[in-house]
Amino acid sequence: MFIFKFTLLALGLLFSHNIQAAEPKLVIYTESFPPYNFQDSTGQLVGINHDIVKDTCARAALECEFIMLPWKRAYHLVQSNPQSAIFSLAKTQEREPLFKWVGPLVSNQTYFFKLKTSDHIVMNDISQAKNYSLGIVRGDIYEMLVRRLGFVTDKNLLLFSEADSFMRLFFKKRIDLIIGSDFTIDHQSEPFGYSRDDLVKLKQIHVDELKGNYIGFNKAVSPMVVKRFNQALEQLKAESGYEAYIKRYVKN
Repeated sequence: MFIFKFTLLALGLLFSHNIQAAEPKLVIYTESFPPYNFQDSTGQLVGINHDIVKDTCARAALECEFIMLPWKRAYHLVQSNPQSAIFSLAKTQEREPLFKWVGPLVSNQTYFFKLKTSDHIVMNDISQAKNYSLGIVRGDIYEMLVRRLGFVTDKNLLLFSEADSFMRLFFKKRIDLIIGSDFTIDHQSEPFGYSRDDLVKLKQIHVDELKGNYIGFNKAVSPMVVKRFNQALEQLKAESGYEAYIKRYVKN
């Protein structure tokens, strides 16, 4: 009887191990969007939401590979790779049916910013934003939102594959406005030798789509994998919250 029970137990453990081993690796795409997800000076992928997602993968016992790409390419690949996910992803009406959603992760209120020396830029109302030029990353959530405010490509809206390109033009005063938040603005300005003291916060962009960053799973990802990830994230939030992750990357 003892040998029989031991054999069943061994077979059960072997079966369980084989199921776990057969579970596919999850590829998780993201873009450079400091402080949420970016490469540090050593080339390592870090950031508030990256660290949260990485720790959640560990808690859920999921093998996750993180890949940082330009946003448009990352967004295309996550929809074609059946074992993948993407973050930090804004949840819009158009995107909602395309993914399985978990979150929210960390986000912050979004504003238009100008240089302090750009006295010609006056924005008493959000509707005045379209009177000035704006640079953003092609294909991200802001492109859709600013079009609603009257921005038109190659007229007052310039699109780029990476944020560094329009930030250079902004500090050269060849673009009037950028979009940022209290969390992102230091990371946006410091690489160019500026600080938030050199910028002026203008009007907030009040839209529901900017109220949270999420992780979106390809619709083909196993419901059990998504459930495990969601449970692990809820445990992480319940135990420690997000404040410690924010403090790693955001100045007081």
